[in-house]
Amino acid sequence: MYTRYNMPILFKSTWMVIILSFVMFLSFGIYVYFEKQVGDANQLRHLSYKLANRLHQSSDDLTRMARTYVVTSDPRYKKYFHDILDIRDGKKPLPKGYFNIYWDLVLASDQQYDAKGLKSVALLDMMRQSGFTEIEFDKLTKAKIYSDNLVDLELKAMDLVEFAGIDIEANRAKAIMLLHNKSYHQAKATIMEPINEFNDLVETRTLNNMNQSKKYALIFRIIFITITLAIILMLCRFSYLLHITLGSSVNKIHQLIQKIGRNDFSTEINVTQDISNTVLSDLYKMQNKLYTHERERIESEQELRIAAAFFESQEAMMITDSNSIIIRVNKAFTRITGYTSEEVVGQTPRLLQSGRHDKDFYNKMWGIINRTDGWQGEVWDKRKNGEIYPKWLTISVLKDSNGVVTHYIGMHLDISAHKEAEEKVRKLAFFDQLTNLPNRRLFLDRLTQTMLASARSGKYNALLFIDLDDFKTLNDTLGHNMGDLLLEQTAQRLGTCIRKEDTVARLGGDEFVVILNSLGLDKVSAASQTEQIGKKLIMTLNQEYLLGSATYRNTLSIGATLFNGNLVTVENLMKQADLAMYKSKETKCSALHFFDPEMEDAALKHTAFENELRMAIHQEQFLIYYQAQVDGENRIIGAEALIRWKHPKRGLVPPNEFIPLAEQTELIVLIGYWVLKTTCSQLVSWEENPKMSHLIISVNVSAKQFNHYDFVDQVQKILKQTGANPRRLNIELTESIMVSNIEEINQKMYTLKAMGIEFSLDDFGTGYSSLSYLKNMPIDWLKIDRSFVSGVLKYPSAAVIVKIIIMLAKDLDIGIIAEGVETTKQREFLANAGCLTYQGYLSSRPLPLENFEQFVSEYEETIG
Repeated sequence: MYTRYNMPILFKSTWMVIILSFVMFLSFGIYVYFEKQVGDANQLRHLSYKLANRLHQSSDDLTRMARTYVVTSDPRYKKYFHDILDIRDGKKPLPKGYFNIYWDLVLASDQQYDAKGLKSVALLDMMRQSGFTEIEFDKLTKAKIYSDNLVDLELKAMDLVEFAGIDIEANRAKAIMLLHNKSYHQAKATIMEPINEFNDLVETRTLNNMNQSKKYALIFRIIFITITLAIILMLCRFSYLLHITLGSSVNKIHQLIQKIGRNDFSTEINVTQDISNTVLSDLYKMQNKLYTHERERIESEQELRIAAAFFESQEAMMITDSNSIIIRVNKAFTRITGYTSEEVVGQTPRLLQSGRHDKDFYNKMWGIINRTDGWQGEVWDKRKNGEIYPKWLTISVLKDSNGVVTHYIGMHLDISAHKEAEEKVRKLAFFDQLTNLPNRRLFLDRLTQTMLASARSGKYNALLFIDLDDFKTLNDTLGHNMGDLLLEQTAQRLGTCIRKEDTVARLGGDEFVVILNSLGLDKVSAASQTEQIGKKLIMTLNQEYLLGSATYRNTLSIGATLFNGNLVTVENLMKQADLAMYKSKETKCSALHFFDPEMEDAALKHTAFENELRMAIHQEQFLIYYQAQVDGENRIIGAEALIRWKHPKRGLVPPNEFIPLAEQTELIVLIGYWVLKTTCSQLVSWEENPKMSHLIISVNVSAKQFNHYDFVDQVQKILKQTGANPRRLNIELTESIMVSNIEEINQKMYTLKAMGIEFSLDDFGTGYSSLSYLKNMPIDWLKIDRSFVSGVLKYPSAAVIVKIIIMLAKDLDIGIIAEGVETTKQREFLANAGCLTYQGYLSSRPLPLENFEQFVSEYEETIG
């Protein structure tokens, strides 16, 4: 049998297979070469036929063109004759796709073929480049010469016809005879004689080449097949020898080697006597040896790992002897402290002390160690680079069998990251992220502590509320980035104005608070100190700010309240400072105000009244009164809708008592919506009453309501829901609405005007009168304020102003109504000045709906 000692036979077989494979590929290549020679010879034969045929075809085509021209005298055929001749002689390119030149030209009619990009090659040059022998080429040249001689005869015949003059028919007959007589046909036949000889020569040569190439191709095909069969037999023998040598299949041997390479020794190998000297038996022996070695290595590593795992942990470890001399440290110790083993071995742990702990701390620590054989706690130590850091230290005591201390083991856990995380959490929880000042939570805690300390000491303290005026305007105009810069710089300036024991904090937005601690036992002195610090704050914060590239100045409002102890709750104390701050805001400039108990009473009443007003909106406790508007012919043309609040306890509340509050709290938008909806519903109701259907209702709309983002949508919705005629609705606006957003206001007014709604400008002359908005805005009526009307008979200036307003309205083609007309003389003055329409007590007081309808009915009957 074959064993590893027969390996030379296997190697010899391998080399034989390689050599035979090379010979096989060589024979195959030679076989392919001769097959190609057969194809090339065959291709040459086809090419010769094609070129000889083209020479013959061109001669026939020239004959057809000449004969056709002689018979028809059509110059096209003479042109075709010369085109064919030029193509054959290489003076013109052969058109793409042209095979039968004569018929291609005829079918093309008068169209000129596109020869752009085509190359002109003479037929003889093509023959010369095709690899023909000299004798073969001479035959084709001879045929070409015969054809050219025939061309001269054909040209002579065509010239007879072309230059015949009056004897054209006689010349035509001569020309036809020239192209059809025996001499002409013999000349045509002479062309074919060398062409046929050429074809015979090429045929003989190419057939010889093909036969010879086929012969050699057959020989090498046989050689290729024979060698291939030999290789197959050699491969079978090689496979058998390989299997005997390996002792198993190649795949199995490969799998076993892979598993052994992965330290997988679990595969059981059965080695019998007949394969004892094979590769498989050698693998079996190697696997057993590797398995034994791996098992011993694992056991050894486990023992070492158990011994070192505890010491080489992520925690820094230090081992000292009983005298606290360091004898060993681990890698984590070096990583955390920066000291290498060589630098600390032989030293004592005092090398790491930071100085933060005194002698008493270490005495207590060692006392616990000696009593309990251990200690753990937080310690601040120093790294090699001098950095002080916190760590959690655990010390354990090792004793021998007699209970004598032999070693101390210290485990150090660096808790710097934990401390930093705690600090970050504390800052997030207690400090404002923009200004780094204490936030509301920390402020409330410090205020509570200050109140408790004040209760113990009896000293006065102060709480200051600081609000930056017009901060929202800054954000809206310069952007929130500029607003943030202002807040940061304000926080820095506040810190320079207070003492170390005081607290400055940011509650949010542009609101800051200051706690002034320990201002003394005397209230007057405490108030004086608070006022001095407040003035310092105002002076500092009023200085110019640099926000990016822009400079900025702002004012602030400060509210202050003193407190002693905790008699007042934190919430009430903050309310007091807040009320005082709003009192400062009323001055419209930087100011400091102290809290007054009367402020609190007013605030409580204000809050209660606001809640009652909200309830009134919810329960619709409002009424609409109507005041008639009369024209120059004493006819009632409309009415102004005036709201009244029917309070369940106070009775009828006039608008001047609750409208200002509604303006402050944004409730005016809800109230205005209710008034619009109610008056539009009333317009629909009056349409069925002939005496009321012509009336126009004027509704007062506040600036806040008109500037509301969806005011136009609200009006459209109300008109759609109620079905009111918009031409019977007049919206009264005050001049204050014209202060800002002129373009937006103008757009809203024109949108509503397009729906048919009229506009009146109320209280004209008392506010922001401007000719520009009177000219550009769709205003239908000017209402002269009652303050001017009441003074027209008393004060010349009032009379002049009224006359100017009337003249201005006439020049601008705007209607005019006088308000507050109470006497006949006032009306006469207005009428003489040109104002005929008015409203006031002279005609009617504001009346509830039923009374107003009755008044209109009786009034119409009176003047009727």
